Amino acid sequence: MSPYPRAALPIESQERWLVDGFNVLHTAILYGRERGGWWKEEARNRLLDRVRGFRDGELWIVFDGSRMPEGPSDREREDAQPDAPRIIFAPSADDWLLSEVRRAATPAGLHLVTADRKLGDRARHHGARIVKPRAFLARCDEC
Repeated sequence: MSPYPRAALPIESQERWLVDGFNVLHTAILYGRERGGWWKEEARNRLLDRVRGFRDGELWIVFDGSRMPEGPSDREREDAQPDAPRIIFAPSADDWLLSEVRRAATPAGLHLVTADRKLGDRARHHGARIVKPRAFLARCDEC
């Protein structure tokens, strides 16, 4: 049994998008240049601002670590808005994401957004679709 809680989705009839939060933030928004404060709420909100209009399925954004010391913002609460992305903090985002892929009844309905090749290869092996961060953000910008 996995130590990570299962994402609380009612059914798996719609596509699910799982986002490797800090990976996407670094590779497609900060481009690896901005080092100071990348783990803080302000940096996370830059990613959340970009995905705000996403409506192509359930959106889960997973960040490494425990909930940040400044406490959850309204945007990070799971009950904030019904169509808002779900924000998860996990000791290992990679492990949480792989756990979701392995447990999915229909992994082909999962889109994993990451630039991490190792994570992407492992998830693809289980049937998930891999989406590059910049392609995902371009899709969000079109919404």
